[in-house]
Amino acid sequence: MPLRLCDSLADSTCEVIGARLAIALLAIGLIAVTPARPVSAQELLLPEWDYEPAVEDSSLRRGLGRSADASYDFANDTISDTWFIARSPVDWRARGWLTLGAVAGITTGMIYLVDERVRDAARPSEAFEDFGHGIRYLGTGPGLAALTGGFAAAGYLFDRPKERETARLLLEASAAGYVFTLSGKYIMGRSRPGTGRGARHFSPFSGSLSMPSGEATSAFVMAGVITSQYPAWPVQLSAYSLATAVGAGRIALDGHWSSDVFLSAALGVAVSKAVVHFNRKRAAQRADGRAAEPAARHFVQLSTRAFRWTYRF
Repeated sequence: MPLRLCDSLADSTCEVIGARLAIALLAIGLIAVTPARPVSAQELLLPEWDYEPAVEDSSLRRGLGRSADASYDFANDTISDTWFIARSPVDWRARGWLTLGAVAGITTGMIYLVDERVRDAARPSEAFEDFGHGIRYLGTGPGLAALTGGFAAAGYLFDRPKERETARLLLEASAAGYVFTLSGKYIMGRSRPGTGRGARHFSPFSGSLSMPSGEATSAFVMAGVITSQYPAWPVQLSAYSLATAVGAGRIALDGHWSSDVFLSAALGVAVSKAVVHFNRKRAAQRADGRAAEPAARHFVQLSTRAFRWTYRF
């Protein structure tokens, strides 16, 4: 039976616990704000896999092998980067903690002073609700698929490596963002606005999934990746405006509190910037020949005829 803090405690105690839980989630949500130490391309959790086609392999087999190799590298990078994001607070310096404190203060203030007022102002507007229905799909699977597919198609059809890289970064950052969003939802257990329990009702691991917003996080993850790859100010303005519109749409549909959306924006930007940073660092080190071996000092080579796992002392 889930522990419902606000049903069993006095209101004042409940508010204090709710605020502390919000701050705790902020630590999870901002784990990627400042990569404090150089990230090595050798820091991969899984062994590296080098595909070696046999001379007599058909074009189909070679294509399947290269696809499997690319898929494995993507999974390895995603798992590894998600882990290093999660452990990055261990290496935080002053900038990371100051940023966390600022966002924690703003979010806590919104929980106490803003959330219910914003909801009360938004609910009577049918036009705002219609806007929410129309914009929400930009932050869901179809929006991600359309954006990623567009960049991937442009990259492969016109032989543009940057667009192919952007598609890959969008997928990896979205996967990492999903992990942190889902973890935060269950850890916080914040009730959605429509339940009538108020903005300060937190019941960890209860199945209440208001904070953070998955769709808003996804939108800001996509915006963060796009603006990292294309930093011109019109791109920045367009990307973050659309992401903000997705967050506003979640408020319009009474799916989330305004503080949920704010935290989701911080989480999405933080994760996307960290994923881009890690991938660029890894690519630079591989290009310089400084990443021949993974941290575990073992690697896998696979062909249609043989499998070899080498461990180097």
